[in-house]
Amino acid sequence: MSTTWFIAKEYLKRLDIDFEEHGRKTFSVQSERQTETKVIEVFPGANWITLTTRLMSLDDLPSKGRREVYEKLLKANATLVEVNFGIDKKNCLILRNALPVTGISYDLFSCTYEAHLAGIKFFFEKMKDQLYSE
Repeated sequence: MSTTWFIAKEYLKRLDIDFEEHGRKTFSVQSERQTETKVIEVFPGANWITLTTRLMSLDDLPSKGRREVYEKLLKANATLVEVNFGIDKKNCLILRNALPVTGISYDLFSCTYEAHLAGIKFFFEKMKDQLYSE
């Protein structure tokens, strides 16, 4: 079992948040903020710990406005610090943070987790409605 897994688990405990373990590979955290988001997935890898949240499916996105939506996502990536929007294999819009395992500390993990929560809030308060307005 990976040392990174133990580190991630300990830091989640220190943040005093409830989480669920999934096969000693990932952790699921329920967002404490009132958003539509269901789960923040914490994946401790060999070199990185990533936090990922599926924000919404893009299947219903009109093909005519996809270019504008992708431009908005790229511009958001350029303006936000520590978080990135992307599209996963299931055609879902995701938010992802990553922090290197080398030199990891509780403070770094905590800051990254808070940045992830801020990215979720930013999406639901400032971006989501704009994606379908085109």
